[in-house]
Formats: sequence, C-alpha cells, structure tokens
Amino acid sequence: MLDFIFFHKQPLQRFEDFLKSKDIPYEHDTEFQASVEESGYTISISDDYDLDTIEEIEEFYDEMMDLNEQLVSDEEGSNEIKNAGITVNLADGTTVLADVDPNLIYKLSTALKPDEILQLVNAITEAVENPDKRPLCKR
Repeated sequence: MLDFIFFHKQPLQRFEDFLKSKDIPYEHDTEFQASVEESGYTISISDDYDLDTIEEIEEFYDEMMDLNEQLVSDEEGSNEIKNAGITVNLADGTTVLADVDPNLIYKLSTALKPDEILQLVNAITEAVENPDKRPLCKR
C-alpha cells in the first residue's frame, strides 16, 4: 500500500478527486486519523499500479503538499492557535494524548508513512515504560 498524508481538507479533497478521475480506489487510514486527533488525514492506495501511474500520482501529491504547506504557513500567520496530538497507548491499556506541534507532525509525514510514525511512537513508549540500559549492540 502507498500512504499519502494531508493536514487540510482542501488538498485532501483535491487528491481524492484526482484519484476518482483516474478510477483509482482508495481508503482512509482511520487508525492514523484517530492518532492525530483529526488534524491529519491519510489516504492509502494499492501499490500494484505501473510505474508511470505511480509517478503521476506522486507528482500530483507533491503539488498537494505544496498547497498543504501554503495553508499551514497561512494559518501560522493568522494568529490562530492550532494543536495536534498523537495518541499513545500504554502497556496497562491507558491511552494518553501527547501534544505535538502540527508542523512537526507535518515534517514527520514528509519523511515517514503513518504506520512508521506510529511505530516510532510505540518504540519510544516501550522504552519509557520498560527501560533497558544495555547498549544497543547487546540487545
């Protein structure tokens, strides 16, 4: 699967319309959506398309990322306070919300897939809850 993340509905909607125009089915990643408390949206598509189609999709996505970045920049200039959070699931079953700067989540999303972000959060949570002081080479 290929995952595409958005932090505004406008580029999300335009990307959905683009996929529909190409008859490319997609689905929303509701687990990631819940983890960022409605400040991020993810669309997943199959990676079974030919290279030209995938390049066309990624090129359009890059255009939407430029739009997304502009919208984030505009909001910062509007003195509007925006919060984002990532849900952290603790070993005892407790769920807590970690406040995270929306721009940091945006930057992470340009380098990592949503499931990779969640994997990172889970690894940090595990290390905090169950510290292992041995060097990495001994684990």
